[in-house]
Amino acid sequence: MRPGSEAEGALTWAIPAAVAVWIVIFAWRPANFWLLMAAGTGGLGGLALRLRGAFPFEEGVRPRDLGTGAAAAAALYAVFALGRAIAGRLLPSAAGQISDVYALRAQAPWPVIALLLVFVIGPGEELFWRGLVQWGLVRRFGPGLGWGAATAIYGGVHAAAANPMLILAALVAGGFWGLLYLRIGRIAPLIVSHVLWDLTVFLVLPFR
Repeated sequence: MRPGSEAEGALTWAIPAAVAVWIVIFAWRPANFWLLMAAGTGGLGGLALRLRGAFPFEEGVRPRDLGTGAAAAAALYAVFALGRAIAGRLLPSAAGQISDVYALRAQAPWPVIALLLVFVIGPGEELFWRGLVQWGLVRRFGPGLGWGAATAIYGGVHAAAANPMLILAALVAGGFWGLLYLRIGRIAPLIVSHVLWDLTVFLVLPFR
């Protein structure tokens, strides 16, 4: 077997497993949202490491990753700020859908949310969705189709929330981080970007 083929083949069951996790988190919600999100993304991130090994360190972790991730997070925030302004003018329902997302903040104190975003949720999402799913699909179908399929799947699983604005946000953010992974080839800057972006949009400078 060629290197990585086992992890690549695992996508046939890992992606359906992630779909089930998102349904539990966003549709069923049998427990606190933040606990479910941490357990789900933490488990999926751990699965990615189990299948691919310590790939973040094999790809390389560099001091400049903090600056690269911060710049990427700022650029993505600017994109979302523009999108929020346009959506507010064109889609009367957008404000309510965005408010539904921010209502989740009431389910935990902000320090708890911040800790989960930094140490579990942001890293877990990138390890799984870009580090395993996109990586495997790119190996199988090539960069363009692999990136497109991974982005579509990432956006599609958010349909469990029945919130069109959240689905659109996932497509934009997932596509952005996916392109960054194609360009840089290392997951570490993406983790930094995802964590900083999450902290900014949820706690520091939320969209109203």
